[in-house]
Amino acid sequence: DGEDKDARRQAILDAAERLFVERQGLANVADVAEAAGLAKGTVYLYFQTKEELYLALHLRHVEAFFTKLIARLNSGQAFPFHELLDLVDEQLISAPIYMPLGACCIGFAPDAVPLAASQHFQTQMGTWLMTAGAGLERHFPKLAALGPGEGGRLLKHSYAIMIGLHTLHSDMHRNDPKCPVLPGMGSYQEEATLALTRYWAHVAGTPERV
Repeated sequence: DGEDKDARRQAILDAAERLFVERQGLANVADVAEAAGLAKGTVYLYFQTKEELYLALHLRHVEAFFTKLIARLNSGQAFPFHELLDLVDEQLISAPIYMPLGACCIGFAPDAVPLAASQHFQTQMGTWLMTAGAGLERHFPKLAALGPGEGGRLLKHSYAIMIGLHTLHSDMHRNDPKCPVLPGMGSYQEEATLALTRYWAHVAGTPERV
């Protein structure tokens, strides 16, 4: 029935997540099936490719973030920037899988994910961005003054900053983890926090500094 199917689907995603954390990369369908205690053919009933599977896992992480963000925005209480930054750090920046998996998903070949799955991901993302963006415009007057849709744009630009910095740091240490960092470059967490703070201070007028 529907509940059993959803439970099995979540078990597959759980197994894929465990393997991604262990390997810091995508596992093949056979390994995911074994980790989930299922036949490989059963996994293919839910996901046609490993890329579709991992995009679904990424969507689950995205949903968890937006669920918390939107609930906080709709709580009716003040939402200062430092609390927003704490949420972003917990769910995205310091999470062991969010950024590495997000970077993998961005690199998927255009035909690696079935069209229906790709459209579903984009539709969900669009809905969450619009809802959260409107909430941000309510909480940050300067942002609202820029016009409708600026909250969603701010979120998209902020994600681009985070994923770009993550890719930069990953490239620097891909071949040799002991290689010297660029002058003035801190850890990924430090650089992402600083970049977001400066960007939000400029666009949304947040007074806080880290």
